[in-house]
Amino acid sequence: MKWYTTLVFSILLLSVLFVNGQDTSFSNLTTVIVSANKLKEKRTASPVAISVLSPKMIDEAKAQRIDYLLNKVSGVYMPTIGNEQHMMAIRQPISLKGLYLFLEDGMPIRTSGLYSSNALIEINTSNIHSIEILKGPASALYGAEAIGGVVNFLSTPIPSKTVLSLSSQLNNGGFKKVEAQYGTPTSAGGWMINSSYTDQKNGPVDYSDYSKKTISIRRDFKIKEKWAGFQTLNYIDYHTQMIGSVDSIHFAQKNLSSQQSFTYRQINALRFRQNLAYQWNNNSTTTLNVMYRNNTMDQNPTYSIASTSNPTKFKGQVNSNHFDAYVLDLQHQWNLNALKSKFIVGGYWDITKQNLIAHYIDIIKDTIIGKYTKYSYPVVDSLVTSYATQINNKAIYFNFITNLSKSLHWNMALRYDDFEYQFSNRLKYGTPSSNNHFSNWAPKVGFTYNQKIWGGYVNYSEGFVPPQITEIYNTVRVPYLLPQLFTNIEIGAWYQLSNFYTEFSLYQLNGNNEIISVRQTDGVNLNQNSGSTQHIGIEYQIKYKINNQLEWHWNASNAKHNYIHTQIKGVTVDGNQMTAAPSFFSNMALYWKPRLPLHASIEWQDQSSYFMDETNATKYPGFSIFNIRGGYSFKKSEIWVAILNVGNSYYSTMATKNFSVKGNTAYAYYIGDPRSITIGWKWYIIK
Repeated sequence: MKWYTTLVFSILLLSVLFVNGQDTSFSNLTTVIVSANKLKEKRTASPVAISVLSPKMIDEAKAQRIDYLLNKVSGVYMPTIGNEQHMMAIRQPISLKGLYLFLEDGMPIRTSGLYSSNALIEINTSNIHSIEILKGPASALYGAEAIGGVVNFLSTPIPSKTVLSLSSQLNNGGFKKVEAQYGTPTSAGGWMINSSYTDQKNGPVDYSDYSKKTISIRRDFKIKEKWAGFQTLNYIDYHTQMIGSVDSIHFAQKNLSSQQSFTYRQINALRFRQNLAYQWNNNSTTTLNVMYRNNTMDQNPTYSIASTSNPTKFKGQVNSNHFDAYVLDLQHQWNLNALKSKFIVGGYWDITKQNLIAHYIDIIKDTIIGKYTKYSYPVVDSLVTSYATQINNKAIYFNFITNLSKSLHWNMALRYDDFEYQFSNRLKYGTPSSNNHFSNWAPKVGFTYNQKIWGGYVNYSEGFVPPQITEIYNTVRVPYLLPQLFTNIEIGAWYQLSNFYTEFSLYQLNGNNEIISVRQTDGVNLNQNSGSTQHIGIEYQIKYKINNQLEWHWNASNAKHNYIHTQIKGVTVDGNQMTAAPSFFSNMALYWKPRLPLHASIEWQDQSSYFMDETNATKYPGFSIFNIRGGYSFKKSEIWVAILNVGNSYYSTMATKNFSVKGNTAYAYYIGDPRSITIGWKWYIIK
């Protein structure tokens, strides 16, 4: 551990031990309102592990990216792989797998079956009001892919008075961001508009320029007394150069140059939503949501570059993936006062039309400078893939919540999902056109027990993931695949005093039918359901208000992720630890607020070592970084500064090794952000 790690940890510890004073106004965290059951309720009524990033915490962080926010939460690690591209780890190892569901105001931002590890690029960071992170399987309410967790981004609500603001920030790494916000109430609702422009040029890592333009519009309305609703429109225009990972030689040399000169990713995403609610009476409400998604991703990806027998010639791919989705979500809630219960029934229907086209490219590499310098389409027809798919996902779900006594609550949910994939190959060769069908029942049951200052819960839940489109149709023949199934059992508890709060969750998550690539007797690699895993861990947080000025937070998790019955590339790895599965991750912070217009914080993030390969032969040592943030408000302005990675630690956010490949190219390191100093200013034109 470096000297500055010891120093900052000592400061945090001494602050807790020796600073006197208490404040009985310490926030009552157990009354935070969440939507873990698709309705607003108290945190203490939900038998789940759920964390909430409040509007105040988000505002003070002034985060450039979502990972700076989510990494504050116990049991959550969102590694950046450059320019808002990301992986995720919630009750799972770090990976690109489709084991997470991302929502905006309770609705999925993408179609199940078309999971993207970079889905959160499609969120307007300027429109985030608060974030709810529901950990563990939640398929009983939200459907497929809700395995490791559900992340729900709540957008900025309509203000009670007109607001207009402009803000900007920049750092020493070429990053610039400008934001504008306007909101105004009306007699029957109101308007809220959030927009931003982000640009990065000539960053510390070579070939890492990117830009992002966003706009989010919300209109609330009320019709007479019983009808109310809102409309939202979100548009994202994103372009980035793709640097990808670096090999072991570049990483060891701290060489921030890139092999790339033409790889890119371009995303255009539009979402429109119409919400309408009818209140039949004080105990009965029906809510309708209609959504349209239009999404296009064009790319020349780094991960498709492959070698040939000629060291100067490589092959790659340019592709375009587009989908149009039409979604209907209908829900009815009854308050059964005589039974001290609530009953919710809902239906969900998503029809998505998707098409993908891909072309081979020939790539030339200059071995002297170590760069891929140009590419061209082969003289012969370069078309490698062209297909269309229609995904039809129909679901119905039930949720029953009842008070068994004043302190004991029971919560039960059940959802049935039916998926139909209609695949049409536009080529005369390759995977034949076909239809595939998947269905699943997902239950969840839990109990909560609450007293005045403490409480706890226990739950059992199941989750599932149908095969992704790329898993089932990306070979020369259609494999027979079943949905991946997960079972989870957990217990949790919390305890609170006027200036102290602690919470923990202990879980065991078992995965079955996990999809892996297996080499067949004819030499063809085919996806099969042949893997099973086990994930055991504890997540915990402590919040201590030392006095009126100082508050200390610690969010951490310990976990163990093992292969149970898994064979990869002909090698049995039963009992081994899973790849990229750190056993410990921690976020510790000390917040200083000497008076209302001024605030500052120091934050320490620490990650343990983990195995880089499935055979457990190579380890990555982990990392520790520190961040300092501060802000000051005066009149109608606010200024802030953030020094991230204060010690300029050189580290990888994610590191892996292909155990079946020899040499330095078997290693892949994603470079973490070096030290950056950000300054920002916000002008409240109307406040």
